[in-house]
Amino acid sequence: MPCNYKDYHPKWTLIVRLIKKREGNCCKFCGVANGFIGRRTKYGIRPLSRDGIETDMIKQKQRNGYSYAGALKALRFTKIVLTVAHLDHNKHNNRFYNLAALCQRCHLRHDIKQHTANRKYGRSHNSPNQLTLL
Repeated sequence: MPCNYKDYHPKWTLIVRLIKKREGNCCKFCGVANGFIGRRTKYGIRPLSRDGIETDMIKQKQRNGYSYAGALKALRFTKIVLTVAHLDHNKHNNRFYNLAALCQRCHLRHDIKQHTANRKYGRSHNSPNQLTLL
């Protein structure tokens, strides 16, 4: 989901850098490092082996016209990207105790109720002009 930076603090990029540094550049919930390349499994995340068959498979994909990122995606690998989440779901509460660096998977799980409501009722379902369904 695209982020509208007009809804956030004017110095949001600085706040993001400080929060990621505070968390050690790792997800607060699952501990995976920012920029880590691996494959998600039901047991956790398995790293990309740098000297094995997977590297050869990536090189083969690149020879066939894929970019490095495209080759990773085709082989079902992912690069972890940290985002900053508001723990109380209030975009205007930028206190440092309310912010956490989360990987995209943990951030989505943290906001799942909001995403479900947006999908079901539309993004304006909490606006004051919205009628309530009985």
